Amino acid sequence: GTIAAIFDTAETTGSMVSGTPSLFTESQVLRAKQSEVFIEEREQEVESIARSVNDLAEMMRDLSTLVIDQGSILDRIDYNVEQVAEKVDAGLKELKKAEEHQKSSRMFICILFLVVACVLMLLVLVLKSII
Repeated sequence: GTIAAIFDTAETTGSMVSGTPSLFTESQVLRAKQSEVFIEEREQEVESIARSVNDLAEMMRDLSTLVIDQGSILDRIDYNVEQVAEKVDAGLKELKKAEEHQKSSRMFICILFLVVACVLMLLVLVLKSII
């Protein structure tokens, strides 16, 4: 890692230049290396958290899209239900008109039948009286 390289370089340079013992003790170098490992682990954890947050944001966008789509579907269902209700009402009115028309047609046929029957009876009476 970068910190360990700096310490290694400083340690090597210090002992070579002055001929004196190194600038850092072994325990200091060890602590620095441990700190570097700790920092790298923390960095990986932060990156992992960032990926998780991005994944969560993507899931929320997907969920938002699904909610919008389902809202549109519900609106269409509601519209279709209203249309069906209106058409059922219109169909009921047409059935009532047809029923009234059929009743009046039956009455007309009955009256016509009675008139024809009366005419036939009169004809029979007239013919009987002539014969």
